[in-house]
Amino acid sequence: MAATKILNLALQGGGAHGAYTWGVLDRLLEQPDIEIGRISGTSAGALNGAALATGYARNGREGARAQLRSLWTRVAAAGLPLAFFLLPLRKPSLGLWDDALPLISPYLANPLGMAPLRQVLNQVVDVDALQRPEAPSLFVNAVNVHTGLSRVFGPDELSVDALLASACAPLVFQAVQIEKAFYWDGSYGGNPMLWPLYDEKADTDLFMIELTPLQRAEVPMTAKNILNRINEIASINALVAELREMDACNRRGADIRLHVLSLADEESPSALEPSVKRSVGMALFESLHQTGRSACERWLAQHSDALGTRSSTDIDGKYLQPYRQGAPAGFVKE
Repeated sequence: MAATKILNLALQGGGAHGAYTWGVLDRLLEQPDIEIGRISGTSAGALNGAALATGYARNGREGARAQLRSLWTRVAAAGLPLAFFLLPLRKPSLGLWDDALPLISPYLANPLGMAPLRQVLNQVVDVDALQRPEAPSLFVNAVNVHTGLSRVFGPDELSVDALLASACAPLVFQAVQIEKAFYWDGSYGGNPMLWPLYDEKADTDLFMIELTPLQRAEVPMTAKNILNRINEIASINALVAELREMDACNRRGADIRLHVLSLADEESPSALEPSVKRSVGMALFESLHQTGRSACERWLAQHSDALGTRSSTDIDGKYLQPYRQGAPAGFVKE
């Protein structure tokens, strides 16, 4: 029997694109020789991580799979009344809310705040279960509106408010208050934070499900697509900073192995379309779920032998070197 391999999951945010992550996790949980270690998630990644950990604590792998499906089914049901505004993909002229999004404050346009999502999380996430020993350790992050600093909420600090804060897109939702501070979406500070996955672990595998494309060929022309790319660039730079620190740890003698499955690599009309992130609908979620399952199946066939031995992603070539090319003269790599 093959030795069990432990994967620590890095789950990016990306709105409805998080259903792709659902599909990847659904397939991963079927793999008997892979165990889920720690989970670090941001925004939709935080919600996926919380659903997985809750279900796992209650009923192992099958419980995790069932809880992930419950999350996305309930999100679709909660968002159904707003579907007309959120995204008619095949009728772009009707996407009123989507077009107006960069112009209207959520304090005026969304007086309910995050109440529908809070109701979903109250039904799907069991905070007590997240703190059980059998649950994978979950870390989620959000950005402090006042200071701009990221805060990582570990297993002992988790709450529905922390999950909502991590998913609080500033132009969609009102900032979430925790204690005396207000928080926005964690992807501005780390998408996701990687250090909780290898902290005190010098020999480990990180599996990142990447929803944010590193590159876009087109120049965005509409206000919503310009804003989307600004947000993506902030997310990319935060990720590169995390990877740079991880690379420095490896050069000091650690063996942190990175594996990446990227939505941007999929030949799917839903893979890169920015408006899809703000979509709600079970048909879309199921399509992305199936895309994620298939991608994970291919990844396991091609790269599972790398687990425990080497990175299957070229960290320097894909993430670090391109961001050194613009460095000033005299810049020296650590």
